[in-house]
Amino acid sequence: MFKSCIESDSRFGRGLVTTETVTKGEIVVEEIPFARGPKQNSGIVCLGCYCNLQFDDDGDSVDRCSKCDWPLCAFCTDSSEHQFECKTFADANVRFAGNVGEDGVCSQLDCITPLRFNSISMSLFNAPQQPTADFIKMPYKGPHVNLNRTEIQYNSKLGRYLANGSESVKSRDVILLEELPFAIGPKCNSPVQCLECYKYVACNSIDNTDRCISCEWPLCDECQNRDAKYHGQRECKIFVEAKAKFYNMKSDQNGCPQLDCITTLRVLLAKEAEPERWEQEVASMEYHDKERRENTDFWHADLVNIAQYLRGPCKLGERFSEDLIMQVVGILEINAFEARTVQGYALRCLYPVTGILAHNCVPNTTRSIYPSEDFKIRLRAMVDLDPGQPLHHSYTYTLEGTAQRREHLKAGKYFECDCERCKDPTELGTHFSSFKCSKCDDGWLLWVNPLDSHTEWKCTNCDFKTTNEAVQKAITVMQTEAAEIQAMDMSPERLEETEKLLKKYRSVLHPLHFIQTSLRQNLIEMYGRVEGYEMVELPDVLLERKEELCRQVLRVMNAFEPGLSRFKAMILYELHVPIVLLAKSAFLAGILTGLKLKEKLSEAIDILKECVDVLQYEDHQSHEGVLGLVAKQAMNQLIQSIENLGAQEEINDNDDRGDEDDDDDDDDEKNDDSS
Repeated sequence: MFKSCIESDSRFGRGLVTTETVTKGEIVVEEIPFARGPKQNSGIVCLGCYCNLQFDDDGDSVDRCSKCDWPLCAFCTDSSEHQFECKTFADANVRFAGNVGEDGVCSQLDCITPLRFNSISMSLFNAPQQPTADFIKMPYKGPHVNLNRTEIQYNSKLGRYLANGSESVKSRDVILLEELPFAIGPKCNSPVQCLECYKYVACNSIDNTDRCISCEWPLCDECQNRDAKYHGQRECKIFVEAKAKFYNMKSDQNGCPQLDCITTLRVLLAKEAEPERWEQEVASMEYHDKERRENTDFWHADLVNIAQYLRGPCKLGERFSEDLIMQVVGILEINAFEARTVQGYALRCLYPVTGILAHNCVPNTTRSIYPSEDFKIRLRAMVDLDPGQPLHHSYTYTLEGTAQRREHLKAGKYFECDCERCKDPTELGTHFSSFKCSKCDDGWLLWVNPLDSHTEWKCTNCDFKTTNEAVQKAITVMQTEAAEIQAMDMSPERLEETEKLLKKYRSVLHPLHFIQTSLRQNLIEMYGRVEGYEMVELPDVLLERKEELCRQVLRVMNAFEPGLSRFKAMILYELHVPIVLLAKSAFLAGILTGLKLKEKLSEAIDILKECVDVLQYEDHQSHEGVLGLVAKQAMNQLIQSIENLGAQEEINDNDDRGDEDDDDDDDDEKNDDSS
């Protein structure tokens, strides 16, 4: 296609539309046929070149195929056109009669074109599903995307996916991919946000100042006084011309359904502005139309809040069909990435190339989004990569159990994960979903088959077994109890209740169970920050507690997010603090020697170095980037502390040697006096 594309319409179905102005005589479509053959009610023609052939009344003719005996002239004996039906006729011993009716029509040839269509269809269906080169090909370099040592591959299970190129990747400095978003905007069901900087604003009255002076949609005071990069390009004009007003929000209302249309609208406007990029990269992205339609409540909500709102009150019905809008809604739902502004406000971004990364519950890539660079995304290897190795990231939270991850993927991404972690009842040896057996002392309850929701759970030590339904019901009860505590304000009470719950579940769950791990994460955050539990006030026993919590979470993280893990880096930073404080406390108490103190500080330096190695790749204006800079400063201070300790030890050694020399001199004087 040159200047046209396929779009769907609820009235006409699929159809061709022009993507830009076309002059008279200009080619808009160029295509080769899927199948061809004799037209219906034709005479006897060659099945290779379609020239008319002469057959006697009794069917005799020299113009017959030597293999199947059907019409074929002497020039087409090796015709590839005829090969589809030739073998079928020969194997079935179906002869061509060579008869024509009084009207000159040979009805026996009416089967040829349908047969060829079916043969081609079946050959494509049964063959490995390899798309055309044009389907796979994407712009590897350009103003918006750059693939480095990375290839786009295809198979029937994953569809399009990214893979490492022909070279091994070992250096974490290698950027595998960087890409600017096709569009960005608020997440679905987000609070009221400024449509430029995404900070939360109040729009509960018409007199509120956080509104665009032109269209009266949410825009904070600061963004009203500068050029609007995202809101001011075209969407503002649409709202003004259509007189589509933003409704006042109730003060106790959480999500804002009216903002659900914004990101979809921005994708549609980007489609008009960049039709080539839409056609090459976005239009082919998965959107699971059939599965989403079956989820009637969500489908209807999107239809009303987005498609009908844009086509109705926003008066875009002639520009965008309902089917196209719902396609974009699906593309965003399945493929969009969550990002955060420098201030920490959430939004979503659509990256067409990064979006085809395959899923795995143990990812081998890490991605960083840079809000200070127009939300550019960069992809790096978390671990060493072999040539041709598929690139993975996780579509779901890695610190959920197998049942919870697979349910989230099935409900939100419309597929069931069968990765190695999901298939392993022990989740790579962590027992992340395992229960203690209630019938014996040493056994663990494991699934028989984690990929089967009707599977049983059996003890590893005795004959006890139970149903998956009973296990998941128990998990739901425990998660509800944990969520109630998590909802409390950050306070000493919340910390203490979390510790009680962790202790309570100790007799039921494996120590590394995902519920226990989640409770530990909460405690790591609270120790050192909650009133009465500030870091400088923590006694040694609670510093040791925080160190223990960090190490337990890291055991899990090393299995599920090996290598360059952003979350692991955050835990490493938390870990270094109690190590340093405990070491200094023990040194001052005379428990640790200077040498042992240096060993402990060196351990903290190694921990901080690993933390910095990860966070150095984050946007330096983001929370993670700032933490990386703080970690680097702390690391340098510890290095300086060790150097100072060494210098002090040298001074002390010199003083000791000086004292020994003085003692020797005194002894010499005494000996002289004696003589």
